[in-house]
Amino acid sequence: MRLLFTSLFCFLSITLFGQYQQRSAILTDRKGSVLSGTLRFYDWDKSPTFIEFSADSSALVKQIPVRSIQKLLINNGPIYEGLYTKLPYYTTVPIAVGGNPVDHIDSTYYLAELLLDSEPVKLYRFFDQNANVRFIIEKYDTLTVLNDLHIQIQKRDALFTFEDHIYRRQLHSLLQECPTLITKTVLYTEASLINLLKEYLSYCRIDAKIYLEQKKLGRPIVGLGGFGASWQSAEGNARGYGLSIQMLLPRLLHNTFVLFDIGKFDRNSTLGQETALQIGLYAGRYFGRHAIQGKLYTGFSTVFGMLDTGVGISYRKIVAIETRYPVFTGIFSGFKETGYSTYLHPSFTVRAVFPLVSSARKQTSHQ
Repeated sequence: MRLLFTSLFCFLSITLFGQYQQRSAILTDRKGSVLSGTLRFYDWDKSPTFIEFSADSSALVKQIPVRSIQKLLINNGPIYEGLYTKLPYYTTVPIAVGGNPVDHIDSTYYLAELLLDSEPVKLYRFFDQNANVRFIIEKYDTLTVLNDLHIQIQKRDALFTFEDHIYRRQLHSLLQECPTLITKTVLYTEASLINLLKEYLSYCRIDAKIYLEQKKLGRPIVGLGGFGASWQSAEGNARGYGLSIQMLLPRLLHNTFVLFDIGKFDRNSTLGQETALQIGLYAGRYFGRHAIQGKLYTGFSTVFGMLDTGVGISYRKIVAIETRYPVFTGIFSGFKETGYSTYLHPSFTVRAVFPLVSSARKQTSHQ
């Protein structure tokens, strides 16, 4: 059992690839050439160095560097531009008082999503190489990276968290035509920055396109099914079964999910047959680019307690073979069963969950 449990973790470690969709797109390069074709669209958590694009006239997929991209328009989706900028990365280790908070500065091209477009000002969002969200304002063709500083300072034997919302001063300077604009309370989020820019553009009586509000984020996909499980304990083998409700969330191309189980475990022990109610609530995600994917989730159950953690292999997010382990219980019991020297064993589960809407199945099976 331990070998299979270990093997499933190894499987996940080699399948941590972002899933993609085939999306129609129009690409404009820096020479002004316009190409229409198909893009392998990922839910990027880091700005890529290249995209995978095939022209309509050819099935050949080419890797196009971001530095060659002027604009990338995805059909019924976001608009991206390739922006060259100097980006500061702040230190992640404590520094002394008066020390330099900047670890290094990268000067390169980033694939940035256009959130707001107007004649004087544009707002972009992208993710840096640490997977942190960053924002850029372009005003009259000049790019400004909005910086938000969060570091730790070492003073004698104590650590202090230091924050400097630099972006608020930057915004005050960039948008000074609007004297009534309050930047002291703006947050480093898409919604807060867009609301501030709306106020600025309203004061200046300038129209704007706000793409973030137009973007279709997608709908959750709800599925209903069942599970059957087996668990070997010191008192004997227990078997469980019940209903499962799975909700695939739009984020990461419907690869994140919430799972709810309700059922029971029957076990033959020295006291006779025992029945335990099984209620579980979990959150997790799928990994992999193809129909067969790895999955990882954790949560709470009435049988295994907190951090009831599972890994498994899934086919089209419908049928899965899983193994679960009571992590929290194991930590506090030395990974042994209470009152026994027997080590805690994982449980094994077979699960099938089918989308309630027939069209939803198509959304999860295109990879």
